[in-house]
Amino acid sequence: MAASSMSKNCLELPEQRVVPYELPERIRLLDTLRGMFEESRRGAGRVAIVYGPVGSGKTELLNDFAAEVGAAEGLYLGASASRAERTVPFGLLAHLLHNDKIAPELRVKAARWAGEAQSDAIGRDRSDRSADDVAPQIFHEMCMTLLDVVEQARRPVVVGVDDVHYADIASLRCLSYVVRRLWTSQLLIVLNESPHSRRLATLSEAELPTEPLVRFLKLPLLSPQGVEEVMARQLGRTAAQALSAEAYRVTGGNTALLHGLIEDNRSTVESRTPVFRVADGFGQALTSCLFRCEPEVLHVTRQLAVLEEAPSVPVLAQLTGMDQETTAQTLDLLRETGFLCGGLLRHAHANSVVLAGMTSEQRADLQVNTANVLFKNGFSAVTVARHLLGASRVDTDCAIPILHEAAQQALGEGNLDFALDCLRIALQYDADEQRKATTTAMIVRATWRREPYAAYRRVGGLIEDSRAGRLSGWHATAAIDALTWFGRPQEAIELLVRGSKAALETHDLVTASHLEACKAWVETIYPGRGGVRAPENPQVHELTAGGVSPEAWARGRAAEMFRRNLAVAPDTAQVAEAQQALRHYALGDGSAPLLMVALYTLMYAERLQEAHDWVEELITQARKASLTTWHAMFRSARAEILLRQGEPAAAEREVEEALSLLPPRNWGIMLGLPLSTMLHANALTGQVSAVLEEAQSAVPQTIFETPYGMRLLRARGHRYLASGQVPAALDDFQAAGELADRLGLDNPVVLPWRSSAAQALIRLGDRKQARALLADQLRKCGPEHPRSHAETLRVLAAANALDDRPRLLTKASEYLQMCQAPLELSFVLHDLGWAWQEQGQYSKGRQILRRACVMAEQRGVRIPSLALTQSADDEQGRSPQPTSQPVSATESLSDAEMRVAQLAVGGYSNRQIAGRLFVTVSTVEQHLTRIYRKLNIRRRTDLVGALQSVDPMRRDDLAS
Repeated sequence: MAASSMSKNCLELPEQRVVPYELPERIRLLDTLRGMFEESRRGAGRVAIVYGPVGSGKTELLNDFAAEVGAAEGLYLGASASRAERTVPFGLLAHLLHNDKIAPELRVKAARWAGEAQSDAIGRDRSDRSADDVAPQIFHEMCMTLLDVVEQARRPVVVGVDDVHYADIASLRCLSYVVRRLWTSQLLIVLNESPHSRRLATLSEAELPTEPLVRFLKLPLLSPQGVEEVMARQLGRTAAQALSAEAYRVTGGNTALLHGLIEDNRSTVESRTPVFRVADGFGQALTSCLFRCEPEVLHVTRQLAVLEEAPSVPVLAQLTGMDQETTAQTLDLLRETGFLCGGLLRHAHANSVVLAGMTSEQRADLQVNTANVLFKNGFSAVTVARHLLGASRVDTDCAIPILHEAAQQALGEGNLDFALDCLRIALQYDADEQRKATTTAMIVRATWRREPYAAYRRVGGLIEDSRAGRLSGWHATAAIDALTWFGRPQEAIELLVRGSKAALETHDLVTASHLEACKAWVETIYPGRGGVRAPENPQVHELTAGGVSPEAWARGRAAEMFRRNLAVAPDTAQVAEAQQALRHYALGDGSAPLLMVALYTLMYAERLQEAHDWVEELITQARKASLTTWHAMFRSARAEILLRQGEPAAAEREVEEALSLLPPRNWGIMLGLPLSTMLHANALTGQVSAVLEEAQSAVPQTIFETPYGMRLLRARGHRYLASGQVPAALDDFQAAGELADRLGLDNPVVLPWRSSAAQALIRLGDRKQARALLADQLRKCGPEHPRSHAETLRVLAAANALDDRPRLLTKASEYLQMCQAPLELSFVLHDLGWAWQEQGQYSKGRQILRRACVMAEQRGVRIPSLALTQSADDEQGRSPQPTSQPVSATESLSDAEMRVAQLAVGGYSNRQIAGRLFVTVSTVEQHLTRIYRKLNIRRRTDLVGALQSVDPMRRDDLAS
């Protein structure tokens, strides 16, 4: 290291050194030294003290001036003072006078007197060495020797000393003596010094003369323009312009650090777009600068390297164990050197470099001490915890509550990784079993935000903690919630009963309130389990109502609202409650279920745009808070809203995004939400999503004990119906109805399974049973629920005689125009158009059909047929005849026949078809005759059902 090496002569210059002194601030300084040299040549002895921070370029300045002195035939005697020789009498002069350009006898004389002074000092206390330690005779002889060197030179003499703040006092006083004695001689002394806590004492003890013999010259740090000029010389103007601003920010204009950065960025010269790098060159320069400073500078710098915000001087003094005066002086030195910005090191790499010189144990001790001091000074738990994590150890039990608090704060700020790090280290070093159980529950809750399945894998130990009574408050429900989510209701109920009894016995009302809310949720999700027989405490309801346990209150309200939504259609009061919840609750672990239920309340109340606006806001909040699980859940809710708004393709994409955010194995029974939306959307678009197979395999069997199972069965039934698997579809529709009845949740607004089953029955020819189901649904679902009522009327029209259809379908279209259901409206208009055509009103029918087709095609949907494949005779009660052949029959159609069939289904007349295909009307009629024969149908209207089995891609290709 430069600071600890022996003093060395400064005359040797690097062969390829770039001199940056063409900068204005450097030119002025070098010109001043040149002028003082000229004065000394004329017999006016001078002393120049060049001061500036470490790394500012003082050594380069001295070396360049030495070269000019040599070129001017002057005698240059140079040396660098060393910290190690600060207490060695005449240590500096011994090196200055050990120069081949000095007469041999003078060199020998100087070495002898320096040796005697050092021998005389051996054995005495060296803690406070001064010139008085040197015997007067020895000091006099050394001064005379130096006088002889100057006088015998017969040319200008320049003495250059680098790092003079490390020089011994005896040497400095000797130099001062010579200047005073030979003030009319050809002597110039140039002393380089850096800002230093001992600067004033060093200079005063040296007894240097005053002005005009002595001049102080300040060498400043580089300006931003100066940094660019230096970089331009080394890297070229293009790279300098691109990188200089960042280089100034990192170095503060410190020349030594800048040269290190230049080495790091030499490769950027070859790049068309330079990329700024901070690497080993910068690190080596920083290390060198620090070790040229006093030890307290390195100590303070290491302390600053582990801090995230600049401390006050009193706090920093406590952290370093130094007094406040020394701490303040050291901070000033670091600022002058350009190392600090805003009270901290300028770049993260600087922090790494500073700490790299310590052992891992030293770094850990530094972090632990920092944590302790900051905690005592009232810093936040998050700040203290960061240092405990940096130490990777916990030395005291007092740190565990701090880590818990920090984790909670971090979760509130959306910093999930930091929260988990705090909890893991707390769990690793804690010896208290009850506190470890709490930490485990917190880890499960935190992990649940991102990956419920990973959290679920920890539940085994949490179940044991719960049975042992080691969990309380909200943590008491962590295992129950996980078991409920992943379809293990019996174990969840067992823990609920056990925990409720324990809370009642210990009068733990907070825990009891959370368990009571959890009980309400379990009973709502698994209503078929007959209720949870847990003891009740009347005070619990008062506690939750009083706001002492807001999470429990929110959970309880969510359960109650969900239960009402499933049982009856939302009324004005339910909508108002949902709106109030959405307005007043910020998204969090405790409030998320309530907000989710509130969204579905708005959906069931046909407030789709309002629900869409809220779900957008909740998705934004979930993303910011790193609530990945609820982010995915709200994306699923948005998919359901889009489906109800008539955008099945968008709903499919939204479900795929939700399942990408949260893979299927994480959803548990909640997988019924996105999966049912996806199945229903696929039934409408004719697509088969790539994620369906994986999602269906991840569904827990116990989902069919929950309301989500009802939704899933109905959606799967519609997927079967769309693919022509009518009996399987009917089975699912009837199973959904049976499950709804068994759970006491038969609400046609939420689950219109009867109209779905009726569609399958109509396809199978059982119109009588279909009409019975539809009549029952109409009684349960009146005009105040326009979507469900209109859907029922549409299917009823298909089940009734041809004469009744226009009236029923017209009423259905009127109801649908009262809500945001464009897709359902297109289906009704499609059926209405065919009904008018069947009654001979072709023009009216074609217009309505075209409108319906446009509405559906805009949404990428094929319109499903209900009873329009049946003949008029069948409608009058005769046995139904097959209306379409298997897929192979449609595949027998030629491309020309398929085009004609497609246009006929679209409502075009034979003449219009001929015009579009550029053929004669006779050719169209011949095509239709062959089509009817191949498909075994009798009239134009039968084409709709017959063509449903055609591959959509083939149909689209032909249409294009």
